[in-house]
Amino acid sequence: MLDTLSSALFAVREGKTLTVEAAEQELALEIFSVKENPLAAGFNAKRTPFNVMLRGPDSPCLADGCYALRADGDEAWRLESVYLNRIIPPASSDGRGAFYQAVFG
Repeated sequence: MLDTLSSALFAVREGKTLTVEAAEQELALEIFSVKENPLAAGFNAKRTPFNVMLRGPDSPCLADGCYALRADGDEAWRLESVYLNRIIPPASSDGRGAFYQAVFG
């Protein structure tokens, strides 16, 4: 599913939360922004590469690594093995919370 996944799955949920399933806990993260990067698409690309920026609490925070992401509700879905890494808060934010990104290249 990851090779055909599009940014639309996340864009419709911008401002809403996802659940990150970590080994011993679940953590709710807000979808802060979704951005496509068409210049990163290779020849014969099946989809446009994109990244998703997520915001969560300062504590607990997640270590960089692979996690399952889950959206609940009417249009529930779950993605396995999504790599999240912690990033510096963007200038467009109020600076509160821990920020993460998932890149779908």
